[in-house]
Amino acid sequence: MNTKKSIIIPQLLIAALFCLIVPQRSTAALSLTNGDFQDLTGLTNQGGGWYAGVPAGWSSSTASLTYNVIDYSSGNLGANLETLGPSSPFTPLYQSVGLLPSTGNVTLSFNILGLSLTYGMAAAIYNAPSGGSPASGWTVLVDGSYNQTVGSFQTLVATNVAANTPIAVVFWQWAGSPGIDNVTVVPEPSTYALLVLAAGGLAAHVVRRRRLR
Repeated sequence: MNTKKSIIIPQLLIAALFCLIVPQRSTAALSLTNGDFQDLTGLTNQGGGWYAGVPAGWSSSTASLTYNVIDYSSGNLGANLETLGPSSPFTPLYQSVGLLPSTGNVTLSFNILGLSLTYGMAAAIYNAPSGGSPASGWTVLVDGSYNQTVGSFQTLVATNVAANTPIAVVFWQWAGSPGIDNVTVVPEPSTYALLVLAAGGLAAHVVRRRRLR
């Protein structure tokens, strides 16, 4: 028996197992458009750094309102949820981003812009089958509420979401004038799924070694 070879193979398997367990990120099947709100397509310049219309890639029923997108810092644009995502009536700013490629977690990240001294807003990740909307036909996977006491950068995670679930991200305001910028959405395979895959590979190797003896 080649002792050196038998030692090297388990070491390689341990290394492979480590690589599988470390969270791997993939955006292959989820795609969010205009998360930085820099695309001005379809917007009307109102002066004073404000734009009217709904940002490209996003949906809202408040396109006619003026103060929707703001240049808040030397060319950095953000979405004003007071106009684009009012909670009464519930007409949030949202975007469908695709089918989750494999069972796992979905992480939504964004920056909050305090366009007024006090504000309240919410964000959510939805199961979003076609033909529905946040107000009807979609199911909340996870949501969170935020106000001026929290930090600018926020993340929201929906865990153990089934493969092929249609995903959408949704934002709305319930007080004051919050804004959002730098929105991203990223799928992550669950640790459980990765462990099952690694265990399967290790079991197959053990069976093969026994057959070769």
